[in-house]
Amino acid sequence: MEEVFDKAMNKIIGLLTAWGAEDWIRPAIEQALTYCDEVMVVIAAYSPEFMTFEDSTYDICREYNRIKLLDYKINKAVHYLQIRADVMNLMLDNSSLYEPGNWIWILDTDEFYTDLAHDEIRKAIKTQKYDDIVVEEKFFVINMQHYLIGSHERLRKITAARGRFRYANGWTQPLQSKYIVPRDKGMFHYSMLTNVAQHYVRWQLSHPGDVRAEWLKRIYANYDLENEDYWIEKSRLLTGLKSCWFNKGMFSDKDGRVFKYEGVHPSFIEATGLTKVSDFRMKYGFK
Repeated sequence: MEEVFDKAMNKIIGLLTAWGAEDWIRPAIEQALTYCDEVMVVIAAYSPEFMTFEDSTYDICREYNRIKLLDYKINKAVHYLQIRADVMNLMLDNSSLYEPGNWIWILDTDEFYTDLAHDEIRKAIKTQKYDDIVVEEKFFVINMQHYLIGSHERLRKITAARGRFRYANGWTQPLQSKYIVPRDKGMFHYSMLTNVAQHYVRWQLSHPGDVRAEWLKRIYANYDLENEDYWIEKSRLLTGLKSCWFNKGMFSDKDGRVFKYEGVHPSFIEATGLTKVSDFRMKYGFK
């Protein structure tokens, strides 16, 4: 997609954080540079427990001179979710475009968009009617052919000079008017196709005592797409839900099964060859 930005239009600041994401960071940066007017990047572990997942992610970022790559020193005494907010605020503090009227786009290394989605987002911004954009998504599991459905708030308009992130992705300013990007133009979310051992550590830190970490080890690590009903029942006994997911944050079909996708993926991902991986759990040694 050719980079052509309307100079009179509100600008978009892309915020990208990552750790242990060497398979995903390059397409994530290229997407951010294509869709945003400014790209802020922090590569940080968030907690000492994540240090074991360190890889070449930071070195790859240093190849790009059009991003603002910032350093962040982990404070061991601060909770994981508060550190995320602090990292996001560090990027805002160093942005040259952080001013009322411009927008913030949270761009994780596992979230990708088509040009249709980007066009839809730009149109919503141009109307000047909204301050909050939610993107419906295909949330892929095991491989790039099976998914659940959900949505995430991903863009926010800056309405005051001191608006900041608070705990996790919370925001200090009230958001009044929401636009929803429909799923057929929405996000391809590959969270569960990254190294889910990081999810296991993260969920233990962020949700101690919650069923999700146990679900990841007992259900997701063993889930068999050829025998879904068996594993859906196993998951129900653990979570109380007839689904292949651990809570109501993502949705399966009416029988609890995953949806199937046979189309193309965003060009940034198609170029990586990751679409050919049959089971990402095996790729990262989680199965």
